Amino acid sequence: LDNEKPAAVVDPVTTGHTVKTSNYGWDQSDKSVKIHITLTGVHQVPTENVQVHFTARSFDLLVKNLTFIIFSLPIEHKWFPQSFSGL
Repeated sequence: LDNEKPAAVVDPVTTGHTVKTSNYGWDQSDKSVKIHITLTGVHQVPTENVQVHFTARSFDLLVKNLTFIIFSLPIEHKWFPQSFSGL
């Protein structure tokens, strides 16, 4: 038993195929825009697997490793203000 090798350390899966979703809703006012998206099981994904990349008039929400899939919600709209800086 002493010469038994330890189990291999396996990194969590961080890649998978990417699925672009367009199923979302939003609320907007003169001062803000709120985006609403439902992804079943997203509450079980580590926070580091949820990322948002912003530009001046767009953003791309990425949820990695949700059922071994990367979900992407790219949004680009004219109604974003010029000073859009994120959530």
